[in-house]
Amino acid sequence: MTFENTLQSDHAPAALARSEGRVELRYRVKESGSKLAHLYQRGCGRVRFPTVDHADYPEAVLINTAGGLTGGDHMSYQITLDEGSGLTISGQAAEKIYRSVGSMAVIEAEIHVARGAVLEWLPQETILFEKGRLRRMNTVYLEAGSRLIALEATLFGRTAHGETLRAASLQDGWKVWRNGKLLWFDNFVLEGDIHAKSLRPAVLAGAKGMATILIADDQAESYQDVARDSVRENCVRAAVTCRDELLIIRVLADSGYELRKSLARILTRMRTELSGHTVALPKVWENQ
Repeated sequence: MTFENTLQSDHAPAALARSEGRVELRYRVKESGSKLAHLYQRGCGRVRFPTVDHADYPEAVLINTAGGLTGGDHMSYQITLDEGSGLTISGQAAEKIYRSVGSMAVIEAEIHVARGAVLEWLPQETILFEKGRLRRMNTVYLEAGSRLIALEATLFGRTAHGETLRAASLQDGWKVWRNGKLLWFDNFVLEGDIHAKSLRPAVLAGAKGMATILIADDQAESYQDVARDSVRENCVRAAVTCRDELLIIRVLADSGYELRKSLARILTRMRTELSGHTVALPKVWENQ
């Protein structure tokens, strides 16, 4: 190696450290209800199991010990519920997508829900920072007779600080399969000057936050009226539609506070309707 090449090597930029995490959970029915059958956690992906009183299902709280994600970071989840089991999953805090120097932060979830099983996927909101870049995909495999209540919510900037996104990227997707048939595929993409684009009536009509709630159930169509009542009661911009066995609720809000408040009320109403009795949200939601 020449002296010149040695200098170039010595001054080469160091590779940036990346966060990587993975969590695998499997639940099955045992003598006294749904029990953890498999747990794997790696990197910055962690999970805790709070003691819950008067809950229909055990709870798992996902934790990103890195405190947030930036370009090149990767979080992955694999959730499996065996026949007849139940589980409620939430996140310890809002997920934060920090500024990236170019590459994407990636979040992937693969979810399997067997016949008669019930999964509630209720993470707290994701906050996309200026120059943040996120690609998220949730892939769900459902068997007949299973039930899924799922949420993903995103805030465009730290709304309490008045932050606007002039250069950021979001790719947010769902694939929902039921009995081997693709029931729904959705991929929302918003890049560049998100603030300007979000003002368009056909995009977000000025909203600072959005959310999608999915309810997959054999009787999904029968819950449409309750869902429409719940969004009207909260005075938010929202739409409800049903595709076969999948009920879809879209919500837009003008602030993070408004989005969170409306989601809490809508989720409480829908979970109560589905279970037949009042069901409180996980405590991590209540403590924020």
